[in-house]
Amino acid sequence: MSLLVDIGNSRLKAGLLREGRIDLLPPQPWRNEDPAALFTALLRDIPPQAALVSNVAGQAMGEALAGWMQSHWQQTVTFARVTPTCAGMRTRYEQPQRLGVDRWLAALAGFHLAQGAACVIDSGTAFTADVVNGEGEHLGGLIAPGLSLMARSLTQGTAHLNLDVVQRVDAIATNTVAAISLGCQDAIAGLVAQLARRVAREVPGPVAWFITGGEAAQIAGFVELPLRVEADLVLRGLALWGEEHA
Repeated sequence: MSLLVDIGNSRLKAGLLREGRIDLLPPQPWRNEDPAALFTALLRDIPPQAALVSNVAGQAMGEALAGWMQSHWQQTVTFARVTPTCAGMRTRYEQPQRLGVDRWLAALAGFHLAQGAACVIDSGTAFTADVVNGEGEHLGGLIAPGLSLMARSLTQGTAHLNLDVVQRVDAIATNTVAAISLGCQDAIAGLVAQLARRVAREVPGPVAWFITGGEAAQIAGFVELPLRVEADLVLRGLALWGEEHA
């Protein structure tokens, strides 16, 4: 049994890999939490045979997890890194080491799930999209604020506005909360529509569309593109990476 961990910008996601199947653990927000207490609550009953980690939260968080795993299970953690090629996919990114490892792993999983061209969206704190053509070339992607970050950015910079959660809005808004929600929602919807046009120009043939991350289901509900929601794309990509590098 292997432990797979995805430390994102605001949440920690983990799963147990057993005979090719990933059993997901409850995702945990980690900001403003004591890392040791968080790891103990989530992982104390799970002595894995191996631990693979995707970390975009910074060195301190990675070191905290590695220290906890060593002290509790005498287990060394393997941190995934972006490589120019992996599991049949290669990147065109100009500086692969500057590509977020979570983006790389999610794109890898999407390519394998599609068995061909794929566009993988990951929407949490940040909204990212990565495109892979049918030959396994990672063409690159885009980065934008996620829904909630977009709303917080607006309300924190504007007097007398406050919005913690973007609501689903289906008509022109008649109050301020709905107006902010609609603006953020339509910004994401427009971004996805423009992305789809770019992908259609640059990738011949059918493309499978996936979305993952904390805002995945919400966004899939209002964009006009059929997005397949997959909660564990980064962890699936991590398992693929581990087959070659761990």
